[in-house]
Amino acid sequence: MLRKLLPLVALAVLVAFAWQRWRDLPSLATTPPPSGSIARFPGLAAMEEEYTRLVQNVVPSVVSITTETRIQQQVTMYADLFDVLFGPRQRVVEQKETGLGSGVIVSKEGHILTNHHVIAGKERILAQLTDGRVAPAELIGSDPATDIAVLKIEGPVPSLGFSDSDHVRVGQPVLAVGNPFGLQETVTQGIISAKGRAVRDSGVEFLQTDAAVNQGNSGGPLLNFRGEVIGINSAIYSANTGAWLGISFAIPSNVARHSMESILRTGRVQRQTLGVVTSPLTPVIARQKGLRAVVGALVTQVRPGSPAEQAGIKPGDVIVRFNGEILENPNSLQRFLASLQAGTRVQLGVVRDGREYPPVPVDVANLPDH
Repeated sequence: MLRKLLPLVALAVLVAFAWQRWRDLPSLATTPPPSGSIARFPGLAAMEEEYTRLVQNVVPSVVSITTETRIQQQVTMYADLFDVLFGPRQRVVEQKETGLGSGVIVSKEGHILTNHHVIAGKERILAQLTDGRVAPAELIGSDPATDIAVLKIEGPVPSLGFSDSDHVRVGQPVLAVGNPFGLQETVTQGIISAKGRAVRDSGVEFLQTDAAVNQGNSGGPLLNFRGEVIGINSAIYSANTGAWLGISFAIPSNVARHSMESILRTGRVQRQTLGVVTSPLTPVIARQKGLRAVVGALVTQVRPGSPAEQAGIKPGDVIVRFNGEILENPNSLQRFLASLQAGTRVQLGVVRDGREYPPVPVDVANLPDH
């Protein structure tokens, strides 16, 4: 009899054991987060929240730009019975060519900054906002030298402000927003990799960043973590592949803002000059001039009647300081001048015959139209 009851007793013990284990299991509703959960790191959670708030605030001021133009091409085609009988003939066919780019709204009245190369030669420009609106954009003016163009759509619209790009620091985190490959409202993150980069024989000293920038990003903003425009994305290093390789270039906001204000004021970009032609220094020339470092702009020509001539600047002089700041190279001279108005008096530090003279006062003038 006992032997018959043993299986039932064993089964009862197993059921009781299982019941006890089930009761000891913690409720799903009260299970504490795993040790790696973000809830255990409130600082990271707050950072995540700030990131998303920043993006939500800046994206509505970034537009996707579509351009259209008509081009004529010669094609060999069948068009009528004559072609069927005697062979196809060449005909001129008109086709529509489209392009993509980005832009950033910088005034509540609807002014948009983008790149000159995005809109150059285009017959129709459309700006699409993040709320889905597509608005025809009027071209106010553009400048090939700085690769800046100013467009206008009907306002009021959300806009972003500028930051002083002279205060941008290498290593500073940044965001790039744009329309790469037609993928609107794309946000990428990086840092400022370098400053003062010369690209495409331009007089602009570009900001270099590792934020991902691709075709269609051109004209979009580079932003600091305060949501301010510090640059306009303009170019990438692709080693002739056409693909982004981790190096992007942006026009500094001070250059872009000066170009925009000049276009709005006069219809073109007014460039300032001292009346000198300069060239970079080489280590050999720097030694010959008595300089301890390869910094400055070598004066190769002084235009007759210019402010520089009136101030006594001569060919062979080396300009090493501008209003007390070290002048790294000739591009730096253009950058300093770009933010000034005609008639502004500046102080130049000049080295001649191995000696740095006391600051020389020179009045800035507008570069005459050619």
